[in-house]
Formats: sequence, structure tokens, C-alpha cells
Amino acid sequence: MGIRKDNSSSFQEDEEIDMDAVNWQIKGTPINGHPTSPRSAAFSSWVTFEEDEAPSPIFQNDHIGKSESPQYPSMPDTNRNVVGSFKKRERPKSMFVDFTSVQKLDFASLRKPLSPIKATNPFLDESLRDVQPSPINPFSSFFEEQEKRSRHSSITSAPVRDHTDSFYVICQELDTINFEDYNKKRSQSEALEQLKQLQIGDPDCPGSPTLPDDPIKPEEPIGPPLTFAKPQPKDGWTMMLRIPEKKNIMSSRHWGPICVKLSETGFVQLFYEKGLEKPFREFKLEICHEVSEPKLQNYDDNGRIHTVRIDRIAYKEKRKYQPKPLISHAAEREQVIKLGTTDYEDFISFIKVVRDALMNLPATMDLSTVGLNYIEEEITVDVKDEFHGILSKRENKIIQHSVVTHIFVLSFLSGLADCRLGLNDILIKGNEIVSRHDIMPTTTTKWIKLYDCQFHGAVDEEVFHGARMVVFNPLDACKFELMRFRTVFAEKTLPFTIRTAACVKGAEVELQSWLVMSTGFSSNRDPLTQVPCENVMIRYPVPNEWVKNFRRDSMLGEKSLKAKVNRQASFGSTSVSGSEPAMRVTLGTAKYEHAYGSIVWRINRLPDKNSASGHPHCFFCHLELGSDREVPSSFVGHVEVEFDMPTTSASKATVRSISVEDKTDVRKWVNYSAHYNYKVEIEQKKSLDLEVDDVDNPKECTMQ
Repeated sequence: MGIRKDNSSSFQEDEEIDMDAVNWQIKGTPINGHPTSPRSAAFSSWVTFEEDEAPSPIFQNDHIGKSESPQYPSMPDTNRNVVGSFKKRERPKSMFVDFTSVQKLDFASLRKPLSPIKATNPFLDESLRDVQPSPINPFSSFFEEQEKRSRHSSITSAPVRDHTDSFYVICQELDTINFEDYNKKRSQSEALEQLKQLQIGDPDCPGSPTLPDDPIKPEEPIGPPLTFAKPQPKDGWTMMLRIPEKKNIMSSRHWGPICVKLSETGFVQLFYEKGLEKPFREFKLEICHEVSEPKLQNYDDNGRIHTVRIDRIAYKEKRKYQPKPLISHAAEREQVIKLGTTDYEDFISFIKVVRDALMNLPATMDLSTVGLNYIEEEITVDVKDEFHGILSKRENKIIQHSVVTHIFVLSFLSGLADCRLGLNDILIKGNEIVSRHDIMPTTTTKWIKLYDCQFHGAVDEEVFHGARMVVFNPLDACKFELMRFRTVFAEKTLPFTIRTAACVKGAEVELQSWLVMSTGFSSNRDPLTQVPCENVMIRYPVPNEWVKNFRRDSMLGEKSLKAKVNRQASFGSTSVSGSEPAMRVTLGTAKYEHAYGSIVWRINRLPDKNSASGHPHCFFCHLELGSDREVPSSFVGHVEVEFDMPTTSASKATVRSISVEDKTDVRKWVNYSAHYNYKVEIEQKKSLDLEVDDVDNPKECTMQ
């Protein structure tokens, strides 16, 4: 289309349309990339101007003459009539904006390159590169600097009008009628103001507030140590020794009473009787000795006996080919001595004293194994927690507690290499400097404070007190206790709550317990990550006068009555009221065990796989004595609870890093476990028929 250009660089709306230029535009315009042919002139209906549509503006150029345009075949008269009938229409008025009050657009200025729009993100603005972020609020410094520069630029550039002002004027006029955009801008401005007022504290500062997952404060006090193990008696422990010590097919073995003492120099002495000066056997504790896990073994007709062994262990590297090639470090055990006792308190006391003696042994290095090269080098760290506490009888609140953490190390390293162990000690929070390959994965962000730290002889205590890092030279192929310390219990409640009530009416005694999982314990919040309680034992102490009521004669001798799920234990006598004395449970088993002198309610796993997590479980015992004279004036007013929790920590102590000097290909393992042992007070009631909180019918045990 022919266009006439004016020197004023503005469009004139009153100009006339050049008909020849229109004909040139219609004929010369290619269709689909091909020039038009005379055949297309026959189809004149494809170029029409309807009166209903608003025509696009057609502009002319006065400087372009008819002679300068190329000559093309003339269009038919029909098209000329159509074009000639075209009349200029007035510009429709806007229904929203009054364009008369708006300045005209300077289209000539569009040829100039537009200045780039500034980034809205202050962190991406190159002009703010020199601005240092504030440690308290990293956003405030950028916003303040940006505001100062914007004010300064607005003052200096006020009289100067940019070539893009016309665009901004129109956008402002249009935005005044768009309420949604206005609300968005308002919300954005409010969000910016909130960011300016944001105060971010330094989490590594000792005085900073802790995170929701880090409720422990460094200044939190800790009470005196609590333990249920008695110290070593002066005259030794009364124990039982297996005679003969080694198995022999031709002779029988039996348990014989002896007296055991532990000297200050680390010698275990065995005496035939208490009061003798010369032992018939003694041996010295060595760093390769280990105390086995306690077990129960058949003893006599009355029941079982607690047994423990002291073994000499040697680890050797072995290669396995089935089912696939594998290098393993197997332990070869040689029994040094095996002892037993029916007194549970003496049994726990002996184990504790022997373990303390093993830890205090001097660190000696076997020079014959220093030059040994292992095919697979590895180091294993075991973190074991022991919780002892006393709980109230109704709400199960922790009245007194003590948490002791034991860290054991077993390493197979070639040559002599120093190791560094990093814990989540609050005194080193934010100051850890370790290599990336030495960082161990953790599941908690808590920081704890260590109390009463005790170390093995292989640990450099000066480095620990200075840098709070455990630096030690590990014993080769020998499991030893590296250190132990006390902490505060990291939870507000225990994994489950147990409430016990006892009622004595003349010669009738009723005892009942209700057990339910605690919702306040962190592991019970998510059923997918819940850690079960294993080997649960709930012990109800029984006076010696009542033991005969829990035992019955059988073909093989006396045995204890045992209650299981869906099968109650009957004592065989019927009272005047017609109710049969019984002992029943809704989960696990219950029977009298002579080794503990208590009725032991055993549960393999809590929560049970076949019941809901919040479902309560019940133990009930109804005992009828011969007369009220058999009721003692006072008996033990608490029950003992003991269980294990794997892969958890009662203290939230975590190994954050393990470093081996000049070695990067060492396999590292960390294992966690917790052992709980606490006492819960028994409620003394006149009748168990009274309503009890959280239990609809306390006397009735619902069966699974």
C-alpha cells in the first residue's frame, strides 16, 4: 500500500486515500509466498471491506508519486467501486479512559533503544553489589540502600522527561480501574514491609533461642545420679559357679555356691566361703575381656537363675564366598568364667562393677598386631543409653531420673592412626571443622550438654577440654568403652504410660494395671517412623508368704501358673462370693518368676502389631489368701518396668563425625540403642470398682 510520509513525523488523519496505491497493494501482495496472477482477479470477492468492522488505519505518503510506483495490470472496475466506496470512519471513543487528557504518544521515540528494566530482586541488582547484608536481617540493608537511591534519582531527574513516560502514563491510567492489580500491589508492599521488620537470630550464638526440635538449654541443671545397682559389698557377692566348669559327657554338672570379690588391682577372686583369705582361683581382667549379656537359665524346680559370662574375645578377618564374596571380622569367644545368682540386685551390681573395672584398665598396645594390614578397614561406634527413673503413681510424671550414655568402639585399622570423634556437644555448636567424607548422617538437630565425662586411657583428655573433640588412639581389634557421660532426658514422657492400682479387702487382694502408648513421645507421633519397645518386663513384687498361691504341682514337679492371651490362670479355689481367683492379661504372658521374686508381665513388642497404637492393655490379678493374717502390714509400693528400644537414644546423643588420620576409605558404622529401667508407684484403693480416668471399666480387660 502506498504510504505518504510527512516531515513532522506524525500521522495526519485528514489525508485522502490514493486509489492507485491501494490497487498496487492489492495486486502486488503475494499469497502464501507466491505472487498474484491475473487469474486471481476473477475472484474479486476475497478483498472486501465490510461496514460492520472497524477498518485499520491506512496512511499515505505525499512524497511517493504515482510515477515511482511500478506498473501492474489494472484491477477490474468492481474492485475500484468497492475501494472507492470506502469512507473514513471516526475513531471510537474509549469507554474506560479519557485519552484526550493523555499526552500523545511519540512513536518516533520508539526507534531509540529502550533502557533495560531494573531487576526487582535486590540481590540481583549489580548496583547493590557493594552493600553488605546485615547479620540480623539480610533484607533490610538492601531495601534501605535501594530506597535512598530511588529518592535521590527522583529528585535529580524530576525535570527531565524520559521517552517512555507516555507508556507509563497510560499504564497508570489503566491500573486505576483495575482493582485486582491494586490489591496485589498492596499485598506485595505489605509483604516487603514484613521482610524489613524480620529479625533473624544467630542459631550458633550460645544465647540464641533454640529451635522447636532443640529444647535443651545449656544452663539446665542436672540432679544427682540415680542407679538401682548396689555398690560392691565388702565381703563380696554370693554367686553360683558351674561345676565342673567344662562340659563332660561322662559326668553331670551342677551349681555350687561360692563367694566372688574384685580387688583394686583388677583381679577377680573366687572363694569357697565368705571370710576366707586365700582364693582358690583368681584371674586378672584384660582389655580383650568382655561381659556377656545377662541371661536366664534353668536352675531347679523353683525356677531359673541369672547367668553372666566373662569371655576372652579375639577378632579375625575372614573372607566369605557364599552367597557372594565378602570380608568380615568374626569374633572368636573363649569363656573365662560363668557365674549365676538368684538375687537380681547382686547380679546387676556385679555386672556394673566389672564393666567399670574394664574401662579403667590402662591402654596397652599389642605390638604383634601393629603391622597387620587389613583388607577391609572399618570402625564401629556403639552408643548405648541407660535410663533410670522414678515416676508418680497417677500422671506418670518423672519425679527423678538419670541418663548415662556409654560409647563403645571397635576398630580394624592398619598401623597406628589417631581418630577424632565429634558429638552434638552444645559447647562446640557452630565451631565444627571436619571434612565432608567424615560427616555421619544424623536424625536429630538437638544439642546436648555433657556432664561427668569419664574417658578411657586411650583418650587425650586435654584436647577434649580444649577443643571438645574426642581424640583417641583406638585399640586394635578390641571392643572397649571409649567414654561415658550423663545428660538430661530429652523427652517429656516415656514411650508408654502404666497405671497400677491395688486393693486389699480382708483376705482378698486385687491388682490391676492399664498400659497405653504415650502420644507425647516423639517416636509415637508418626506410625511410619515409630520405634517399638522390645522385651518389655513389668514386675510386681510379691511377698514370700504369697508365693505358694502361684505354684501348682505337676507331673514334672512344681511349676508356676502362667496366664496368656485368651487363657487365664486359675488358682483353683472358689471364694464365698462365687468368683474364681484368676490372673489374666490382654497381651503377652504373666507368671511368677522366682529369679525376680515377682509376677512378671512379659510383652515381646509394644505397640502390638495386631492392635491400634492407642489401644490400652490390661493385667489383672485376683488373689484369695487363707486368712487376713497373710496380708503383711506393708509391702512394696511400686512396680518395676524394664525394656529396650533399638535405633534410638534416650539422651539424643549423636555422633556427628568420625575422622581417621590419613585414611579416607575406612568404613564407618554407628549403632544406637537405649535401655529403660524405672519404677512406678502403685495406687492404694479401697475398691477397684471406682471410676478411673481414661478407662471405661477398669476391672474388665478387653480381649484382643
